[in-house]
Order: sequence, then structure tokens, then C-alpha cells
Amino acid sequence: MRALALALLLLAPAVPARALGRADKGTSAAAFLKIPAGARPAAMGDAFGGLADDAHAANYNPAGLAFLEAVEAAATHDSHFQGLNHEYGVLAVPLLSLRDTRLKRNAWGVAAFSVKTLGASDIERRGLVETDAPVGTFGASDVSYALSYGRLVVGGLAAGGTVKLVEQTLDSANGRTAASDAGLLWRGGRVSAGAGWRNLGGKLALGSTAAPLPLTLYAGGSLRPAPGILLAVEVRLPRDDAPRFSAGAELSRKFGTLSAAARAGWNASNREADGFGGFTFGGGVAYGRLGVDFAMLPFGDLGAAYHTTIRIRF
Repeated sequence: MRALALALLLLAPAVPARALGRADKGTSAAAFLKIPAGARPAAMGDAFGGLADDAHAANYNPAGLAFLEAVEAAATHDSHFQGLNHEYGVLAVPLLSLRDTRLKRNAWGVAAFSVKTLGASDIERRGLVETDAPVGTFGASDVSYALSYGRLVVGGLAAGGTVKLVEQTLDSANGRTAASDAGLLWRGGRVSAGAGWRNLGGKLALGSTAAPLPLTLYAGGSLRPAPGILLAVEVRLPRDDAPRFSAGAELSRKFGTLSAAARAGWNASNREADGFGGFTFGGGVAYGRLGVDFAMLPFGDLGAAYHTTIRIRF
């Protein structure tokens, strides 16, 4: 893992700067990979790469998995705007969870498997002749399967990586490619900081058209200024857009075995929407090891996305 951490530091500057931060909206394939995964990160403006303190680290910064000491699972349903359905599921397992040992359960690292999907059905097919009547329907679906691993390197520094298979289908056309994520995460007391990349891989061809994946470099951090208060920020440099900033906050309270949280954030990636565009809201409740989170992301005239997550720790 020390070699992985060193490789991250050496390879990050090798990503061509001219390929990032450009105003090239709509030029990436598999844009669904940028949709928030999990109601908690979504409600906090997607500012999660420098926090990554639960199973959703598999999507945001796999290095955060290294700090998990219990098996965690989460499943998210997102009623996205315009009739799109987005789902995300993740299972994170410390490798010593099933072994009787005096070592911490995460001493050999933590692995996670996750699936992310976006789909639409009954899309009307129009022919080449002008007509008000559709000539049938078709569907579209995107899916990624990801295997992640994170491990402590030294002190409070962890490194992690993800390999994923990305597939897209549009009517009879389909394509697939491989991609990787990688990150570092440091925690010290009430502060954390992380950096890495997401979606580094080859081009995805849908029929005769090929496009690059939405590669993004990121850096972020979090602060717990007082018990029950959490602040997080993240800066992203995507290949298909200008630099973006996110910020989020969480206020949580415990009442015995019951806990509750209120969350809010701002995501510059959504700021162009009318009304509350850019702002995010949500909350959650937990009883023992079982919790439910929700989030609302307004998109102006397009509507709003509503995320609901069920999570459990074993």
C-alpha cells in the first residue's frame, strides 16, 4: 500500500492538464458516473472526497474504506428528474471480519463491491418521416460494476483504489470499457483531507461513436468544529467542464439508540438550474445499526431528484 500511495502522488501530475477543466459539456460518455451516490453525500452537496467516512467512500474516495471497522451495506434509490431511475448499492467488508483475531477488523484493509445504474424505458422512437405518431419505443441503460479496496498506509494516512466495468446500452447499440478510481485520505483528530481521481479509463464506443469517460481530479477536506457538527468541502477539476466547488454541513444528535441528522449543501455542478439550483437538502434517522437517509436536489424547470438510502452496519 505504500507503493500505491507513492504511485498516486507520482501519477496524478501525469494526467494531461489540457484535458481537464475545459468547458466541454456533453462530450463525455457515461455521464451517469457523476450522479451522487447515496443520500447523505448528495444532501451535503457531493462534498465527500475529503470525508469518505462510510461505505459510500467506494464511490467518492476508496481510501476512506480503510477506516471502516464493521461490515456496512447501503442501497439507494434516486427518483431522478424527467422519469429517470438511478440506483446505487454498495457492500463494504473489512477483510478480517470473519476471522477470530486480536487485530482490528480492518488491519488487512477493507474491500467493497458496488453497482450503479441509470435507466429509462418506453422512450418514443420517431422515424425519418414527419409524423405525430411514434413508431415504437426503446430503452436506455447505464451500469457500472466496481471493486474497491482501501488500507491504512501509515499513521492516519490511507490509500485506496477502484476498478470498474462501465456499460451503456441505447436501443440496439451497446458499449463497454474499464475505468479506475484512486485516492489518498488522511485523518487527524477532527480534521480530514483527501485527493485523487475518478473515472480514469479508455473511451466508450456506442455504435460507431466513441467518447472519453468523465475523468475528474478532486481534493477536499472536512472539519468537526464541535460534537455533532460536520463541515466538508471539495474542489473538482473535470475533463468536460470548468472547475467545480462543493460544500456541505451536517448537524447530528443522539437520543440513546436513536440518532437524527439534518444536512444541507451547495454543488456548483447544479448551479445553472433555476430556483434553488445548486443547493441541496436532506436528513436522516438511525436506530441502532439501521438507518434511513434522504436528500432533495432541485434542478429548476427540470424538476428535482429525490434520493433515499437504507444503510446497515453489522
